[in-house]
Amino acid sequence: MKTSCPVCRAEVPVVTKVENIPYFGEVMLTSVSCECGFKHADYIILGVKEPVRYVLQVNPSTLFSRVIRSTSGTIRIPELGVDIEPGPASQAFITNVEGVFYRIKSVLEMVTRWGEEDKTKKAKELLNTIEEILAGRMKATLIIEDPFGNSAIIGDRVEREPISEEEVRKLEYGMTILDIAGVENEDDLLGS
Repeated sequence: MKTSCPVCRAEVPVVTKVENIPYFGEVMLTSVSCECGFKHADYIILGVKEPVRYVLQVNPSTLFSRVIRSTSGTIRIPELGVDIEPGPASQAFITNVEGVFYRIKSVLEMVTRWGEEDKTKKAKELLNTIEEILAGRMKATLIIEDPFGNSAIIGDRVEREPISEEEVRKLEYGMTILDIAGVENEDDLLGS
C-alpha cells in the first residue's frame, strides 16, 4: 500500500506487520518513512475483549503493580479529580502505578511553568497531593476502564469487574470508528 507524504507529497510505501504483543494480543504495526525526513509509526490492537474496569487502592505496597493502558483505556484517580481519556492521538503504554503518577506529575509541572495563576495554584496543590500519595500518607484509587478490554492493572489487590453497556456508551474510545455499511469490498473503502 502507498500513501502521500504529508510534508512533501511524495508517494511513500506504508509498511505493515502483525505481531503478538504480551498483554495486548495481536497488534498491527504500521510505518511510513519519507526521504524528506517525515516518519510516522503507529499500531492498532486487532483484538476486542469484553469491556472491563480495574480498580486498585494505591498505597506503598501497590505502587509497582503493572499498568497496561491501551489506546482506548480511560484512567481515573477520583481523589485527584483526574480523568485521562483517550483521544485521536492516544498512545498505549505499559508502566506501573508509580509511573502513572509520574506521568501526571510531568503534565502538572508543565502547567506550573506556563499556566495561568489560578491553574498554577491548582497544579501545585495536586503535585503536593501526589507526593503524599506516593509517600503513603494519603490514599488514592486508580481506575482503568476500557470498552475494548485491552487495558489492565495486574497485581495482588486488583479488583476486576465488567462494565455495563450503558457505562460503555459514556466512555471515550480514543479512535475514529468507521461505519462502513454499504461498502461492498475493500477497494471501495480505500478508493483504489
